[in-house]
Amino acid sequence: MGVKTVTPSDEDIRAAIASQASEWFIANQAGSLTEADSAAFLAWLKSSPLHVREYLGVARIAHHLPAVVGKPQVPLEAFLAQAQHDDDNLAPLRTLARGGSPPNTRRRVPWALPVAASLLMLAAGLLWWARDGQLFGIPKTYRTAHGEQSLERLPDGSMLRLDTDSEATVRYSAKERLVEINRGQVLLEVAHEAGRRFRITTDGVGVVAVGTRFDVYRKKRGIVEITVAQGEIAVFTGHPSWLDARGDPPSEVRRVKAGYQVRIDGSPGSAQPVLVNLNEVLGWVQHKIVFERRPLGEVAAEFNRYGNVPVEIEDEELRTLPVSGLFDASDTESFVAFLKTLPSVRVDRAPGRIHVEKVRPTT
Repeated sequence: MGVKTVTPSDEDIRAAIASQASEWFIANQAGSLTEADSAAFLAWLKSSPLHVREYLGVARIAHHLPAVVGKPQVPLEAFLAQAQHDDDNLAPLRTLARGGSPPNTRRRVPWALPVAASLLMLAAGLLWWARDGQLFGIPKTYRTAHGEQSLERLPDGSMLRLDTDSEATVRYSAKERLVEINRGQVLLEVAHEAGRRFRITTDGVGVVAVGTRFDVYRKKRGIVEITVAQGEIAVFTGHPSWLDARGDPPSEVRRVKAGYQVRIDGSPGSAQPVLVNLNEVLGWVQHKIVFERRPLGEVAAEFNRYGNVPVEIEDEELRTLPVSGLFDASDTESFVAFLKTLPSVRVDRAPGRIHVEKVRPTT
């Protein structure tokens, strides 16, 4: 079962903003705002796009459009409309209202209104959980523990399949859907959405995809392997200028097609797509480890990603020995039995480890 978590800081932020938005909504509906209150309300909206999204969410939940407050310098509906279309850039919002820093938004309202505000805050929280934070633009992190896998459906219909000991953070904005691979391996199935791209970032490497299926494996030592199962992706490094605009990446960005893998490690020749065996690369989806003439050290490392007792191979000649096979990822015992069939190989078991060494002829 996948571990579904939201970091405490994100949850605290959402709860605080939801509470403030509910109170402002109730105060607006009650018509109790003075001219100074109205200015304070606009300043609160202006201070963060999250405030705008949360207030709109509360208004939708209440099945009522937000009221125009007092005599603001700009009609509230116009303010919210522009904020909604430009929630990634606070500069245009600053031109809509003037004033200093937002004041304390805790309002004194009749006894029934705090009850209604609490109910609205609860409803907003439930809506946020149901949509994984998409409505308010709050990131959500998905994690798997050692030996665990999970399948996550995102609000836009895309799918994330996390392999063992992996973590990905998902963020939404008006321009794009962003997935950051913090560690491990993730298979992504991207749902097409017109006008909002799907972007992945990990360890300085970026990927843009629309309506495709591909695997991202963030290895140790700054190595990233990206394998395309269906469709086509664009791979790049850094944060090029075209990312700040909508639309597809320019034609000069490196394309990787289905059946190919690109490995980025900073070395010469890195990032050149090569044809791969998809059954081998994506065997982990079926909880299998598939290897065709791969170095024994790499195969042992794959088993160690899932098993509780590590397989240790220190001899460099043995680590580079090419081997082939297919095993269940959690069946370390079968792998050990396979190792024992290799010529001049000895397997020593001890509490907490399995040591594999090469037996050299005595002279």
